[in-house]
Amino acid sequence: MILLNNIYSTPLYSLKTPCKIVNYNDGFYIQYSSLFSTVLDLYFKDGTVKKFNLPASNSILRYQIPVSVGSVISSFQVISDKPEKGNESFQIQQAGVEPLNTGFLLISDNGSMIPVIRKGFNIENSNTYSFASLSMDSKSVFNQVQVSLSYDYSGNGETEPEIEIFSDNHRKSFGLFPKRGGAELYFYSNSLDFIPTGLSVKNSNSGFIVKKIDIVPFSTMVPMNYSPVPADIGTILNYKQAAWRRSDMEIFSWDLFPNILILDFRDYALQSAFLKRITFFVEKDGFTGQLLSNRVLSGLHGWNAHDYRAKDLAEFFNISEKQKFILNPEEYELRDILLENNIIQKSEENYIPNSGGILSFSKESSPRLRQLFITHEGYHGIYFSDLRYEPEVQKVWNTLDEQEKQFWYNFLDWKHYEIEDAYLVVNEFQAYLMQQKIENIESYYKDYIIPRYLVKHPDKTEEMNNFLINYPNHFVDNAKKIEAAIFRLDTIRAGELRCLY
Repeated sequence: MILLNNIYSTPLYSLKTPCKIVNYNDGFYIQYSSLFSTVLDLYFKDGTVKKFNLPASNSILRYQIPVSVGSVISSFQVISDKPEKGNESFQIQQAGVEPLNTGFLLISDNGSMIPVIRKGFNIENSNTYSFASLSMDSKSVFNQVQVSLSYDYSGNGETEPEIEIFSDNHRKSFGLFPKRGGAELYFYSNSLDFIPTGLSVKNSNSGFIVKKIDIVPFSTMVPMNYSPVPADIGTILNYKQAAWRRSDMEIFSWDLFPNILILDFRDYALQSAFLKRITFFVEKDGFTGQLLSNRVLSGLHGWNAHDYRAKDLAEFFNISEKQKFILNPEEYELRDILLENNIIQKSEENYIPNSGGILSFSKESSPRLRQLFITHEGYHGIYFSDLRYEPEVQKVWNTLDEQEKQFWYNFLDWKHYEIEDAYLVVNEFQAYLMQQKIENIESYYKDYIIPRYLVKHPDKTEEMNNFLINYPNHFVDNAKKIEAAIFRLDTIRAGELRCLY
């Protein structure tokens, strides 16, 4: 590098013949080593200059820069405000124009770098990303395409980006509730009904940064290792049963909380074979800690949707082994799923809980109930996973008067929960408050739940009327407090756990 006006730079390198980009797969590349960060100035025939930040590295780096089709590159130069520290401080190995290749860092027009691991990727502008279509039949029975987008988000939740997935003949748009800190989104061609060739991000100028985009084949064949399908709650709700990797159930992992598995079952009967005994063991009034036989279970009602944390799952399998209790084949399969996904682990003596847990629901439920169930169960999943959330909910519970708490004891007892379990009571308190949007909560409890409760318990009419008179805003006020906490922690709202909609 040479020093000119306190700026260090290479000579201005010109292409022997200005190169016009005619193929969306082509881009400019530079291979170099540098002990300090530098800036690449890329000159175009029309007089425009684009700047790209090149990081320091002791090793040789090869960076490719997507360039819009029709652009004509004429020359380039690398500059820095830091002095040379010897002949090896900065060296250019190669530079030129070539097809974009696998494994390099792509630099967008705004100078940000996005690592991409698939061949055929191009950034047309700072918000639109195109990639070569994979050679795959859109109606393939055994394979589909998975597109993933990783992002960082530092905004306040006021801006909702829009993501549009497209091909030559199809487009589908999704609204996004971004999660503070970032997450990874997944899109599947069997749910899109087409093989995508690109995506665009709109309305994303408030702390939303795309980090990585990938497109890969994704098998719809039965997995041998119980690997889950990573997905957003919205994607799971719309995921086609025809794309399930087995006909009776699918295993998902929640993209926001990957240590939460979501099991979607074909029907209630299969769900019960997997989980009904655990229901009574963990949370049913009068049965907790007991392993009931199938004969006894057949005359009892479980749940239509489920949630269980790692601690309770490990204890269930520990007790069953200690008692040499013969479980259903489905329960042994559940144990294998939990072990394979590190929800629990096996020591020499027993099962040890790790973190997270499982949620489940069934295709036998109506679409409206499926959304309600997964929202309710999802809030249990957050309670299991985000260790900051549980104490926030406990603070709200601790502010309640005894008459307010008594409402919840009565309600949960009516629902046949074990109300002597303090953890379970507070967990259900938050999930029942947060399963619907704030504007719907008054109607849900005062017009639906309480009248139904009093039909079964007319002797509680005076107590319930006093509660409503003394605490007319109990449901809304406490739901708002909990929503404020979860929004501050995870940018999540009451009644809505979908990021993609």
